[in-house]
Amino acid sequence: MGDRANFGFRQLDESIIYLYGHWAGYQMMGQLAAAIEEARPRWHDEMYATRIAMSHMIGDDHFQTTGWGIATHIGDNEHSIPVVNWQDQTVSLYEHTWSDGIDFTNPKFVMGFEKFLSKFSVALV
Repeated sequence: MGDRANFGFRQLDESIIYLYGHWAGYQMMGQLAAAIEEARPRWHDEMYATRIAMSHMIGDDHFQTTGWGIATHIGDNEHSIPVVNWQDQTVSLYEHTWSDGIDFTNPKFVMGFEKFLSKFSVALV
């Protein structure tokens, strides 16, 4: 069992690097918002920003041999897929089906980083 989710990070060459999380579906948008915020100092550099965001999401689990993966394709998945675009500073959310893949022409939403962070950041008390 798991709560599988994928997070896309678009690069300047339009390719997408996906972070797969076996148990990452729970509060996935909040997790992504925290990762984008962590990468704020490097939003202008997709290579560093992607590494910072992925490292933040993986956290101490980087010592584990299961739980997280990085690929150029969608891993096992149970949720819509957010794709971060560092150049445009947006997050787009896409439906994913195993039969059709992702229709990149029809996002569920597109939000600028500040709006996304405002909507999905989890307040720490």
